[in-house]
Parts: sequence; C-alpha cells; structure tokens
Amino acid sequence: MTERFDRQMRFFGKEGQERIAASHVTIIGAGGLGSHVIQQLALMGVGRLTLVDSEELAATDLNRLVGARHDERIPGTAKVDIGVRLIASINPAIEVEAIKDTLVSEAALSAVARADHVFGCLDSEGARLILNEWCAAYSRPYLDLASDILAGEPPSYGGRICVAWNGDGCIVCLGILDIQEAQEDLQGPAEREDRHAIYGVSPEALSRSGPSVVSLNGVVASLAVTEFMVAVTGLRQPNRLMTYHGSTGKVTVSHDQPRTDCYYCKAIRGRGDSVNATRYIREGVGAYLR
Repeated sequence: MTERFDRQMRFFGKEGQERIAASHVTIIGAGGLGSHVIQQLALMGVGRLTLVDSEELAATDLNRLVGARHDERIPGTAKVDIGVRLIASINPAIEVEAIKDTLVSEAALSAVARADHVFGCLDSEGARLILNEWCAAYSRPYLDLASDILAGEPPSYGGRICVAWNGDGCIVCLGILDIQEAQEDLQGPAEREDRHAIYGVSPEALSRSGPSVVSLNGVVASLAVTEFMVAVTGLRQPNRLMTYHGSTGKVTVSHDQPRTDCYYCKAIRGRGDSVNATRYIREGVGAYLR
C-alpha cells in the first residue's frame, strides 16, 4: 500500500501520509461540490470518511455529481450511497460511514463532534451558520466551500473557500456569510408561511438552487482539499480565505484579519454541548436547509 502513495509521499513525506491516513473527515453535502471532495480525499488516502446528505439523486445532478452513473435509479438513489460506492471503487480499505439525514439532525451533529476535520459543501447560508457554530463548539477545523454563478452580461462565476482551522477566523468574522439570509433560512415553518403570505415567495422557491457546472465545482473542491493537505501534513498553515475568480481565471488570497471578538471563534470555541448545539434540531429549522 506504501507504493500506492509513493508519488505524494515524495512531496510531503511518510509522516505526512501517516497523518492523512489517521484522519477522520466528515463531509456535509455529497452533491456537486461534495462528490469532488469525497473522490479526492479517498485518492489521497484519508483513513476514515463520514458522508452526510439527506437527498436522492435527481436528473439535474447528472451533469456534475462525481461517481453518478447514467443508469442510476431516479428517484431512489441516495447521494451518500453514490459516495460510498465511489470510495470503495478507489480504496476499499477506507472506513466509511453514510448518514442519509439532514445537517440539522442528531446524526449529523454526532458526525461533526466525532470528526477530526469537517468539509461543508452546502447551498444555504443558514446551514453554513449552523455548521460553523457546531465546528467552533467542538473545536473542529472547518472548511467551508461555495461555488457561484451570477447572472449578468457577461456572467460572473467562481467560488471561495474559507478555512476556520484553529479559532483564528471563520465565515462570520471574515464577513463572507450573509447574516440576514441565514436568519431567514433559520425561520420556522410558521415564519416561512408568513413570508409567503406577505411577499409571495413559496417555501419551495426559498430552497431552490442556482446554476452549477462540474468544472467550477472541481476547482473549488481542489483548492479546499489542497488547504486540508498542507495543513494536515505540516507543509504550511492553511489560508483563511481564498477566492476563485473564474471570470478572469485568477485565485486570490485574502489577508484581512478576523474580528478579535468573534462569538464563534472566541466565545463558544471548545465549549461543546454547553452551547446548546441541539437547539436547531429541537426547533425543526432544517426542513429547507441544504
């Protein structure tokens, strides 16, 4: 098995490979972004992977979900099952756990608390806020990924990666989370119905995803997995915030400093169950979060 990883050990050494093999990574979201992350971590030799996603494959996923076959049952094929099959086809020695449940569940919270590192491949700001809080509470390094295509002439497209590694910056204190949108995402069923009545926006429309292309997802995922690799193997500290400007073909690294009084990085970091992490589950806010 050492020969399998020979080429990458020439880069970061045997000790670096051992650190990767000893890692337990939880990936929240096994769709367009998450499937790239799953594939790359399996190829890299991460020893244990936990996949969390409640959704089944749709026909509109077939343009970008790594590991999906043309003859999958639609509906009827869980995205996490595609991920498990993909990992087994790469390296059956990897320990895999599949959780077909939403982020806002006891199973997902447990998967975050038990992991060494967490990748968030989510669509909604509300889900990102919850995962950011959970990772801070349990002191879990959190890599938040997003790809974007914005309408216009010409369109703007690309993505970004935020790495909250050691309590020194996160999606909130670096200013990349839309707090208002997150708060709207976290409204309960009654509040959502009120918004529908007032603004004419249905709950289904609120959770609808935008355009997505496999190559953009692949770039963002590769940048994130690289930051994970360099941090775990000790090559360097990960960048806090990287932005892929697909429209111009550039990647920029932000050197903005996080707020020193961040609630997530400082006030609740490492406090575990005492932050009342299960309140989102009890309040039932997860029905529209992806």
